[in-house]
Amino acid sequence: MKLFEFLARMREKKFPLRLEYREHIGCVDVEVEAFSERWVVSFDEDGFVDFVIYKDIDAPDNENVDLLESLFNRPQKAWLNAAKDLGIEFISPYEFTGSDGEEYQITGLLPQFGGKNGTLITSRKDDDEACFEVNKLDDFQSTGLNPTYYDKYNREYVIETLRDWAWNSKEPKPEWYGE
Repeated sequence: MKLFEFLARMREKKFPLRLEYREHIGCVDVEVEAFSERWVVSFDEDGFVDFVIYKDIDAPDNENVDLLESLFNRPQKAWLNAAKDLGIEFISPYEFTGSDGEEYQITGLLPQFGGKNGTLITSRKDDDEACFEVNKLDDFQSTGLNPTYYDKYNREYVIETLRDWAWNSKEPKPEWYGE
């Protein structure tokens, strides 16, 4: 579908709309007020490119409030889900004293994997100084994981990662860990 064809159809349906040209990517966004939703439909010189629907989060019984809330602290929630599913320990948030004597907080600690005292999990939401101080702690392994793979719990990725880090606990290994 081409831009002018889409605009003609929107005029026919009498939806209010607004146009925005994004020069840096050579794209025209058509923002359509569809009353209970807002659509952003993108076109380039060849035609339709992308379509996003935004729903009214104030609508009664709207599931989008839960969806919006789920966007916050995703790495923490992913590891909490992993801990519950895999029967492992995850301490979150994890607080520690840095080499400068200051108190810091990061996403969490997996005490049963990695270094002698476990693996410290940092994420993009953690303070840069806290992430820097994590690397100075003795007997811990530290990691900042790619959110593409670890912002949502994916059992396969997590199990592979935990096996790479190695079990370090005196407790029996979980069944899924293998030998």
